[in-house]
Amino acid sequence: MRDDAHTDAIPHLDRLPEAGVEAVHEASMHVLEEIGVQFAHDRAVDEFAAAGAEVDRDDRLVYLPRDLVEDCIDSVPATFTLHARNPDNDVTVGDGDPVRAPGYGPPNVRTFEGGRRRATVEDYETLVTLCQQVGPIDCTGYKVCDPRDVDPAVEHCELIARSLRLSDMPVMGSAYGADRARESLEMVGIATDDPDLSVPYAGALVNTVSPRRFDTEMLGGLLEYAERGQPVLVSSFTMAGASGPATLAGAMAQANAENLAGIALTQLVNEGTPAVYGLPASNIDARYGSLSTGSPESALFASFAGQMGRYYDVPSRAGGSLSDAKLVDYQAGAESAMVGAVTRFADVGFVLHAAGILESYSSISPEKFVLDCELLQQFDRYAGGFPLSEESFALDTVADVDPAGHFLDRRHTVEHSREGCFHPELFDRRSHGDWHEDGRKSSFERAHDRVGRLLADYERPPLDADVERELREYVETARERAG
Repeated sequence: MRDDAHTDAIPHLDRLPEAGVEAVHEASMHVLEEIGVQFAHDRAVDEFAAAGAEVDRDDRLVYLPRDLVEDCIDSVPATFTLHARNPDNDVTVGDGDPVRAPGYGPPNVRTFEGGRRRATVEDYETLVTLCQQVGPIDCTGYKVCDPRDVDPAVEHCELIARSLRLSDMPVMGSAYGADRARESLEMVGIATDDPDLSVPYAGALVNTVSPRRFDTEMLGGLLEYAERGQPVLVSSFTMAGASGPATLAGAMAQANAENLAGIALTQLVNEGTPAVYGLPASNIDARYGSLSTGSPESALFASFAGQMGRYYDVPSRAGGSLSDAKLVDYQAGAESAMVGAVTRFADVGFVLHAAGILESYSSISPEKFVLDCELLQQFDRYAGGFPLSEESFALDTVADVDPAGHFLDRRHTVEHSREGCFHPELFDRRSHGDWHEDGRKSSFERAHDRVGRLLADYERPPLDADVERELREYVETARERAG
């Protein structure tokens, strides 16, 4: 056995045979060519018309020829680097290792001490601080929660300024309208000292309005980001049984068509713009009429996104640590583990909602955030496998231990047991007696303690004083403009 031998890479969790992938693609082509997608923005319609698509300007319906779609998809980079204001934190999207960002948009927060309540700016700062300190998270995202105590007219500026000050990792910005998108990118340009945004710095989440519609504001954001060469996460928010067919095949075909249409537009605006194939889709529980993100169907959509991303050779986004649970409890952990594991091993390149999410995207919890991060570390440890070398087989040590003996006092054990195995901080492995004497804490309580330690130990990453002043002045100017 060679000294550099190692366990195999994990096969992707693909659920479609090759013929199934082709069938979904063909069904989506039928939607694009024969049924059409509505683009509620004149410039978007003009871009498609100029490229040879048939358009109905009265209804703003666009019918996309397959050759046009396929040519556009071919121009999307298979991978791209998302840059941070600290170059040490740059990440590559689409290279096989997931890039993870926290929740996006939850209006509520659940904490150990306060229960469930509306999110505040202080909560936002707490969550961004946790992003900066916890290893599995690579990007602060945008609108990690949706605070109530910020003027909506300048919310995007207030939140992005905090993300840029409290963290030196890559960020995302607002895509809700051209003005907000432009202001988001201008602030990123200030923080990176690169006003022209010469490389990808900030991703934008552009959700569809299923079925088969892109609204005016989202398109305004898409156009701004694409023009500046900034990554666009085109994401079909199809809900099987509500905004899409109840059958998963039908919902996936519709979602695929929406994504391809949006990605095509990014390339017509600026060929070579980084784009991500996004699928935050799942099903409706027909008993209650409610979205279910912690379901097996949600995991199937995540697997589908990873597989279709590879089929089109573009980065994908889906899944996360998703749960419909209202509390940080067994349901929350079980659902997050199921959907999160499929996300990890389906080759999803960018994971939004990677940590903290409860209530089908409606709430986020700092305690669940750190618990999810420990779960993500366990996924990564499993993915890492183990070496197969003379040292790792340890045959000399095996020979040196008598039958029915033990390895606890062996040098090989001391050298390898700590580094070779994962040691959780929050998942308790102690004896019942040790746990009992230490206060009988639940994982929720231990997570609460860890959040407190992380916040106490936090040191803000350096930021040039002139840059910080310019960011503050930018926000103040935005407030004045908003009246």
